[in-house]
Amino acid sequence: MKKGYLLLALLLSANIYAQDIEKGNRIPSTYDRSSITVLYMKFPGENHASEVEAKFPEVKFTDKYYNNNLDALVFEAPFTRGDASVVPTKAIENFLMQKGVSKSIVSKWYNRKDDGSMDLDLIFDRGMFNATDAQYIKAQATKRGDNILKDYGNRLIEKSYILVLDYQSILTMKEAKVEKMKGWKATVNGYLYKVKFNEETQNALYDCWIYPEDSPAVRQEKIKKFQELNIPIEFVTQTVVYATASQPTEDTQLGKLIKQKTEDQLLTELVQKGYDESLYYLEMKHEDFMVKTTIHQVRPIRAKIGLKEGLKCDHRYFAYEYVYNEKTNSVEPRFRGVIRATSKIVDNRQVAKGDMPTSQFYQTAGRRLREGYLIRQQNDLGLELLVGYEAGEVGGVYGRIDARMGRYVGIRALFVYVEGGAQVLDYDIAFLTFESIAFLHYGAGLAKGFMLTRNLELRPYVGLGQEQASHSDFDNGSLKVLYLKAGANLALNLKHNFQLMGGIGSYSFIGNAENDNGDTGLTWDEIFTDRKGMATMFGVKFMF
Repeated sequence: MKKGYLLLALLLSANIYAQDIEKGNRIPSTYDRSSITVLYMKFPGENHASEVEAKFPEVKFTDKYYNNNLDALVFEAPFTRGDASVVPTKAIENFLMQKGVSKSIVSKWYNRKDDGSMDLDLIFDRGMFNATDAQYIKAQATKRGDNILKDYGNRLIEKSYILVLDYQSILTMKEAKVEKMKGWKATVNGYLYKVKFNEETQNALYDCWIYPEDSPAVRQEKIKKFQELNIPIEFVTQTVVYATASQPTEDTQLGKLIKQKTEDQLLTELVQKGYDESLYYLEMKHEDFMVKTTIHQVRPIRAKIGLKEGLKCDHRYFAYEYVYNEKTNSVEPRFRGVIRATSKIVDNRQVAKGDMPTSQFYQTAGRRLREGYLIRQQNDLGLELLVGYEAGEVGGVYGRIDARMGRYVGIRALFVYVEGGAQVLDYDIAFLTFESIAFLHYGAGLAKGFMLTRNLELRPYVGLGQEQASHSDFDNGSLKVLYLKAGANLALNLKHNFQLMGGIGSYSFIGNAENDNGDTGLTWDEIFTDRKGMATMFGVKFMF
């Protein structure tokens, strides 16, 4: 009976594989959860490698992937860093194969025990957990019911991945010679491999299956077959991220305003960020890691994904409509818009029963979206580059970089920005005319975006900066002063990642001007008459 059920499960999983193939479609319409085995590759003797090793078991692994971690999370690198004769990706692959990591992963899927026996309990549980509401409702209309959903687990085994993390150039802020800061920095290399579990491998594994009626001799023969079983892996891709976990020291003005963390706590954050950011960047380019679902509701936009899919505030998704193409006689996806997650993200870490809750999204580009459109995860860097010109008493060429903070702080469309501008003007100072005084201003601040329409955003901001004025005839060096700036920018989408910009900002200079001798006793607009007030900005913005 059990043999027959195993055969049925194999045939059904093979049928599911075939159904998922969509010829000529570059965007898969289905999404299944992947599993990840995470390992830290340690280079003994390297700076702070032992400290990172001690912290690695504390990493909080995302709920987006099935956790296939093994008992050992750390292994020593099988090569010397900097050895030009070694290809790291190949050396790691050979090491993982030599240690039988892929076989250990498959053993975990089948709950293989010391006596060689296996079962399908975990596969069935994961198959049920993977199923969507639509799949659940469809399954209930059949005689087999939940058993169909359990069989989904068979196709999940082929989505087993191994992520090897290498924390390189680990330095404290003091070692990195960063003044007035405490904490850590590191370069994190991520190597992604996939277990090649195809139908042939699955059949070979089933030949090793031990049944209750098997004699001791048959059992030993099957145990030996399993020991000789070869389950290959393949290199998929590599990523490099730069992780930091730091804060101003307690003897600085900013450091006095925030709760101080210990170096140990900051190291824990660094190791966590190395894992989180590596996965985030892998999700940019590896299809299996990109969540796909459909729009469940509009006004507001809602979809049946949430913490179960690792959804975070401001995660970006592209929306597609499937349109019939008469020339190719096929249905093809057409890009229709961009949406991002709000902070209203549901905890859907449960088995589907037809009433899965939804998370809320907001649209940032494109046409009107409709229920049933496919949405696909499309992680971005969250960086925006504005180049333009400011017209006003304070103005000139202008540039600004905004960094989206939603996935870190849980507030949608919240940005930190840095800005800079340059201008050359003539001014009369103390009855003397100074031609071509070079003004340079730079600052940073916070901004908050509000979508007025699907393609028009208003972004108020406030910031603090410094302006300096330089001229060869200034006796005591350049003049400088702090400024407050508040304003708002209006952005019109020309494409989802390219905008036409306009804005108004107001410069208010604080305190007296200073030079190399200190306080001049004069305000900025006393030296540079009427240099303050409103500035109108126009330009373009590129989004990455």
